[in-house]
Amino acid sequence: MFQNLKADYRRYGAGSPNVLGFLFRAAKKAGFRAVMLYRVGYWLRRHNCRFFAAVVERIMHHLCHCWISTNAEIGSGFLIAHVGGIVIGGSTKIGKNCDVRQNVTFGGNFNKTDSQGLQQPCVGDNVSFGAGAVVIGPVKIGSNSIIGANSVVTRDVLEGVIVSGIPAVVIKQRWHQNSGRKL
Repeated sequence: MFQNLKADYRRYGAGSPNVLGFLFRAAKKAGFRAVMLYRVGYWLRRHNCRFFAAVVERIMHHLCHCWISTNAEIGSGFLIAHVGGIVIGGSTKIGKNCDVRQNVTFGGNFNKTDSQGLQQPCVGDNVSFGAGAVVIGPVKIGSNSIIGANSVVTRDVLEGVIVSGIPAVVIKQRWHQNSGRKL
């Protein structure tokens, strides 16, 4: 839990983590406060303190105006730029160094499941979600992708692309396939 919190703290542009810095950042930034409460709730859930994890979820909902299930698996370096209206469902999996903006939703799609039995999104590393993006169903989003604002993602997204629209479609390759460099 503490290693993930340190990586989250660094993503908010803070220096080396310390207790006072964590408290200051949590008081100042609602996004960091939500991530911190999620990490505590996730740790409680994994240590069979389900009641207290549920209490932390409710506190997060009221203090941060978002709902992140403590059953979701979120990698280190998670950044919430603007916290209002974010919903992250229970079996969602999010990789490292992802960032999310306001009103983003990750959820199921009427009990649809993929071949592995997943019902909610699985997101790779270094993915950025624009404001109002909706990702529903058992979709996979490849690493190093950008999901545009107000996009609705209902199908898998390849690695290293920018998608936008309703439904979301690829509008640009983000990485040159041969060199791995930004275009």
